[in-house]
Amino acid sequence: MADAATPAHSSPAAVEDGTTWLTEGAWAEPVAELRGVPVFCNSLWPTAAEARSAPVGDVELCYSPVTGYLWNRAFDPELVAYSPAYENSLHHSPRFQHYVGALADRLVARYGLHERQIVEIGPGEGNFLALLCERGHNWGLGYDAAYDPERFKVATSPRMRIVRDHYPFDRPVDGELVVCQHVLEHLAEPSALVEGVRRSIPAGARTAVYFEVPDATYMVSELAVWDLIYEHVSYFSSPTLELMFRRAGFDVTEVDRAFGDQYLYLEAVPAAGGSSAPAAVGAQVEVPVDVDAVAKLTGLVASFGEHLRQLVATWTARLGALVEAGPVAVWGAGSKGVSFLNLVGAGRDVSYVVDVNPNKTGLYIPGTGQIVVAPDELEGRELATVVVMNPLYVEEIRTTLGDLGLRPEVVAVSD
Repeated sequence: MADAATPAHSSPAAVEDGTTWLTEGAWAEPVAELRGVPVFCNSLWPTAAEARSAPVGDVELCYSPVTGYLWNRAFDPELVAYSPAYENSLHHSPRFQHYVGALADRLVARYGLHERQIVEIGPGEGNFLALLCERGHNWGLGYDAAYDPERFKVATSPRMRIVRDHYPFDRPVDGELVVCQHVLEHLAEPSALVEGVRRSIPAGARTAVYFEVPDATYMVSELAVWDLIYEHVSYFSSPTLELMFRRAGFDVTEVDRAFGDQYLYLEAVPAAGGSSAPAAVGAQVEVPVDVDAVAKLTGLVASFGEHLRQLVATWTARLGALVEAGPVAVWGAGSKGVSFLNLVGAGRDVSYVVDVNPNKTGLYIPGTGQIVVAPDELEGRELATVVVMNPLYVEEIRTTLGDLGLRPEVVAVSD
């Protein structure tokens, strides 16, 4: 998956060793291990030398068959400091614009968001918050500690403002809807954010929340191994996400997949007549409602590590052959692309790394050190193969290549 918003730690909650009730009954051995991967896939570098010496960390993917929770046991919060250099917006893609436009329309209609205030946690440049404001004549307030007002935006609105700060738990939220996209997976204590949001909703208020994360079930079932990155501490399946919100004092109204099943979203409101206080830390964890879903996930997780090793080996051989046959471009300088280039042999031999996000062009990939180019920079160059990191963008990329007069072989990593 690729993230939709800047995941700057949007709460001041302390991160200790990542051990919470979510990890109850965890398997002793990691599901999968990756050593020496870039700490940040979505922070690019101004020079090739800096990029090649970018900080690295380890991934030890662990699993709890009680809660269905996956997390990186080796995560070190001291290595992670989000800044304005962090850039993971997908809003420059027409395919993604269609997705977020339809989502904004749905949320406006479902919650009657007209001339209301909407609060977003980790809005990045504010592209999605701007859509919610403009399509419902709403007011938007975003909290993002890594906000960069100078960054190029796809959408903006005079009806919103973004505060370079954490979401405040210590005062009542003033909004009809709280939105949080692709933030929870970056937190070693994700339940602290959910509980903090619940505490911030005034007694009797029916403020709705919309949370979106990469879907862990998709990752392990479809072998989307390039989504396994250091930045993502946590990986959520639907029963885990629902359990976390119910424990925090929410009534969950909907849980479903979106964006080609790559994303998992949850909508909720405060539990009717319930307390704003979450379940006590250390309280016994109830078995998730959807026990069958957790059991199915457990079976998939059990073989994920071996499948990861096999897939990396397969792509190491395949990419090596493609590079020998002619110049190769990897399309996508986000988490999937950076992970692929660093895990697969011959990653450093890829000639071009392409991205439609102008905030990334001219910067360098951590680990392998290639410069990121805009699509139009490929015009007139020899190009044998384009490796597409997300299959949802294949047709969009084919069209772009055709407009540039290029006819390389286009291969999706899922092929």
